[in-house]
Amino acid sequence: MPVRINPIRVALADDHTMFRKGIVELLRTSKKFEIVAEAGNGQELIDLIQKLENPPDVCLLDVNMPVLDGYKTLAKLKYEYPRMKYLTLSMYDHEFAIIKMLRSGANGYLLKEDDPEELMRAIEYVIDHDFYHSELTSSHLIALRKGGEDYQPVKLNENEQTFLEYACSDMVYKEIAKEMGLSVRTVEGYRDDLFVKLGVNTRIGLVIYVLKHGMVNL
Repeated sequence: MPVRINPIRVALADDHTMFRKGIVELLRTSKKFEIVAEAGNGQELIDLIQKLENPPDVCLLDVNMPVLDGYKTLAKLKYEYPRMKYLTLSMYDHEFAIIKMLRSGANGYLLKEDDPEELMRAIEYVIDHDFYHSELTSSHLIALRKGGEDYQPVKLNENEQTFLEYACSDMVYKEIAKEMGLSVRTVEGYRDDLFVKLGVNTRIGLVIYVLKHGMVNL
């Protein structure tokens, strides 16, 4: 990580008060971060951010919140502050919820059960590398930065490209197979081949990869 002169400005929305306050206290223990807004729901966070003279660098968003949930909050903030980085906070490792947030413009996700140190690393990581996911700890994926010299386009056949587009949706593999007119086993074969080609090992990893490199039109 490069040496930072100014702390990273962080905004946070989570309706669980104890959890939210815990994150605030955690980040305040480090001079690397500055909490500039905290809220119990998405609308409250938007209102607070709009009052700031300068927008935050990173926004932490819970997925499930009252008044305005993480999806709608992300959509509104992303439109108004496209350069801000967004990290999703999820209670469960539910791939469709995570994929939906990534499709909406999130730069990564964290599980609420993750180690607190992981959160601090993730905040710094998205500032420098755009996307954060545990798979990015592998040396192969760290090198694959959009537009970077280390990135080499991967050649895909028509069925693999079609599968990738469906994989970025909320369809289960059975539904993808039906849309493609193939068996579930064949579709899962495309998935496994793409895991190898792209150097990932989860469907979420696939989505992050294709979003990073503009491989599908969402």
